[in-house]
Amino acid sequence: MDLTVEKSVVTIKAGQVEERADTLIQQITYSLEINGIPEFSSVCCPGDLLPLAYGYLLTQGYMPVSGKPPSALQNGNVVQITMQNSNRMKEVKPVQSAYTLTPEAILSRVVEFVKAGVVFKETGATHSAAIGTDTDFGCYVEDISRSAALEKVIGEAYMNNILFNNSFITLSSRVPEGFVKRIARVGIPVIAAISAPTVQAVLAAEKLGICLCGFVRGNRMNVYSGKWRLGL
Repeated sequence: MDLTVEKSVVTIKAGQVEERADTLIQQITYSLEINGIPEFSSVCCPGDLLPLAYGYLLTQGYMPVSGKPPSALQNGNVVQITMQNSNRMKEVKPVQSAYTLTPEAILSRVVEFVKAGVVFKETGATHSAAIGTDTDFGCYVEDISRSAALEKVIGEAYMNNILFNNSFITLSSRVPEGFVKRIARVGIPVIAAISAPTVQAVLAAEKLGICLCGFVRGNRMNVYSGKWRLGL
């Protein structure tokens, strides 16, 4: 299935009526099964469903970032995972990483991050997420769901053997507490978001050893926690 389609739309601007072609994004209903038991169902963009499944398992505590990935089979929009141990680790531990970088590096990468949002520019309908270092982004995704964008990029990074504890994640969306905990599960030490965090997200980041930056736009940003990772 194509990610976008062209549809006819009537635009009214300053009293002028115009019929033109517009680019709209498509959505699907995705489902995840673990050992034959339905686990999760959500709406997302078509494509990258296996990374989405792995990202979910990683961020929800079903599997560690090290070791052999569980067997996975995609059947249409359903991903079936076979695991010997499907117990979920509920505890979220602090990130163990000495990773640091400069504020300038984050600002530079976020400029590239914004430019990379091709689907957003066409449709205005996606969230973006990227994982990389101070020199480049190893993985970048767009999705109509901010949760799916987060899970897809983490899943892709996992499948591409990117070292989470020596990387930072960039998000186009606001940052709730749950996102901080899910990111901590894979050991990413720095979050750079274009939008704002919640109070609970900041408190969680402080507790989990994560540098949380918000309103990263142009040449400015707010550093809410872990400023030592930026040399501050």
